[in-house]
Amino acid sequence: MPLQHLIVSGVSAYLLVWVTTRWYQVRWALAQVGNYPGERTLFGFSPHWTNILPHIPYVTIGKNYSWRTKYRVFESLGTSIHGSVSVFPPTSYLTISDPSAVKQASYPRNNFGKKMEYYAMLKGFGNNILIVEGEEWKRQRRIVSPAFSDKNNHLVWEAAQGFVEQMMDSWGSRQSTILHDVSEDLSLPLSICVIAKAGLGQNVSWGRDRIPSGHTLTFKDALATFAKTAHLPLILPDWAWSLRRSWNEAKHAHGELRLYLQEMINGRRGLSEGEIRDAVTQKHDLFSQLLYARDADNMLEEDELIGNVFIFLIAGHETTAHTLAIILALLALYPQAQDKIVKQVRELEHEYGKLSYSHIHQLTYTMAVIYETLRLFPTVPMIPKMATADTTLMVGLPPDNRTIHVPKSMTVHIQLTGLHYNPSYWESPEEFDPERFMDPHWNRDAFIAFSLGPRACIGRRFAETSLVAELVTLLSNYKVSIDESRFRLINGESIVERRSRLINPNERITLTPAPMPLVFSRRD
Repeated sequence: MPLQHLIVSGVSAYLLVWVTTRWYQVRWALAQVGNYPGERTLFGFSPHWTNILPHIPYVTIGKNYSWRTKYRVFESLGTSIHGSVSVFPPTSYLTISDPSAVKQASYPRNNFGKKMEYYAMLKGFGNNILIVEGEEWKRQRRIVSPAFSDKNNHLVWEAAQGFVEQMMDSWGSRQSTILHDVSEDLSLPLSICVIAKAGLGQNVSWGRDRIPSGHTLTFKDALATFAKTAHLPLILPDWAWSLRRSWNEAKHAHGELRLYLQEMINGRRGLSEGEIRDAVTQKHDLFSQLLYARDADNMLEEDELIGNVFIFLIAGHETTAHTLAIILALLALYPQAQDKIVKQVRELEHEYGKLSYSHIHQLTYTMAVIYETLRLFPTVPMIPKMATADTTLMVGLPPDNRTIHVPKSMTVHIQLTGLHYNPSYWESPEEFDPERFMDPHWNRDAFIAFSLGPRACIGRRFAETSLVAELVTLLSNYKVSIDESRFRLINGESIVERRSRLINPNERITLTPAPMPLVFSRRD
């Protein structure tokens, strides 16, 4: 047989074996999800590539999948669970939007844990509470949790209130102030200031700060640059930093922030026991509470301390900032909700004077607006879980509920947008209606903006406190509206359509709104 025939035969045999093997692998993947209907694509879900590739039916699910589909896929299939299968690689996963199944998948006792490969890149920041599991997670959680105390919440309120007042002072006596991008011009820098003060114990201001000796950037500037470029060390090799000026500047800012944190740690080493006791009772920011821990069994190692600070910054900065920006946009679109916030604030101010953290539980409508915003625009639209052993999920409402088998190592995506827009639990789910959270019996099982279970958001109260304080302080003095010159109304457009066009978010590390032009006008 000629050589070329041997080559053709060999290649053909190889392709036949490869195709047959891949066919069996895909059949196995289908069996793993019980042949449930769902997405069938050539390329699978990837935490890194999915948000880059466009949506092409039967090829890739595409970017913004959780936000783009919400409950529609579940509705079209007539189920609150669906199974997705891909060819490259031959894998499968389940996606759920059922409160009972979500609750089961959120607790380790039900044989579910974090899908750690989705968080692997975060190891570059050091050992931290987000990436550890088992006994090590329990140890870090035990150490970190007490720092998120009521005393810290008081500090968060005072910091948020104070920085909003500084910001309003910077606007001067103008009757109105136009912000072309409320995220970049207001919510992101405000979030940085609050985290710097209440999270890291640094005395910063809304305006320009003085650069201390031994540094080339202020603490706030280093922190702000790090927050915007935190992903770069995770994807850039050392030699690549110098290829772009912005990358080089980011590397410099990261080094400056580490230097500041190292100086704070070194300062602690020189304190006496009495000075440490005084610091613990006087300083209520998160970093100080962790830094001055005296019990050796309740101390983080230096790399753990810095790693957790970086994670708190990444997790807390964008989530709170983007949520505040979206809230302000919604209040501009729905002025009646804005008026209700101000009415409740005025009533409380009439009774108590200037409001403080002690009044937060009475600011029920402000909190309802925050929750309704997070229902419509959850900061993290999808939470990945993995079965740690063969287990089951109960799906649906009685008498139509059923038990789903979940094999070990199966990925389960909790789709927050699917649950939050599920009409079985939320009437008119597309509508912005904070009143639904004024009902003391609102469905808490169908709202998971802060996740569920032991690994739920540890900084929830920090975020809620800063948002309430910022909104109350700002709206007491200013009315917010759309900058109609930059965002014109389209004839025949519904308010939901206009809302979608204005906010138009993208799924990145968090759900990130588009630049939103807003006007802040002084109240009489």
